[in-house]
Amino acid sequence: MIAATKTAAGLRPGDAMPKARKTFSSANLVMYGAATWDWHRLHHDDAFAHKMGLPAPVIDGQIYGALFAKQATGWLGPKAFVRRLSFRMRSMAFAGDTLHMAGQVSQILTEEDCPIVVLSQQLTKDDDIVAEATTEVRLPD
Repeated sequence: MIAATKTAAGLRPGDAMPKARKTFSSANLVMYGAATWDWHRLHHDDAFAHKMGLPAPVIDGQIYGALFAKQATGWLGPKAFVRRLSFRMRSMAFAGDTLHMAGQVSQILTEEDCPIVVLSQQLTKDDDIVAEATTEVRLPD
């Protein structure tokens, strides 16, 4: 069953999003490279990553944006629309790392009679912040 889309009236600043986690294998990174046409060897070639002094291929930063958007729409529901997403990368993550996603409602706005939920999201690996995002999601009236 598909969950109903949340309403702005049912949300409050400080409400926590469900936490999630994702581990990316080298195969996941190859598939993502194929989907985005990003074939830089840094993202899929173990030998090349080691030659560059890295422990494994680097998780492509575009994946962070996809994780933030997926977490937001997965929680808010199928009629939620990401209208703006900005994020800042803070540290690197590599194939085999487990990334933890968390977030919370930071604001609820109304623009042109349309509710906008602003989310503050974090992506961490162990104790390191990998990326932080501000995601604006439009909800139906």
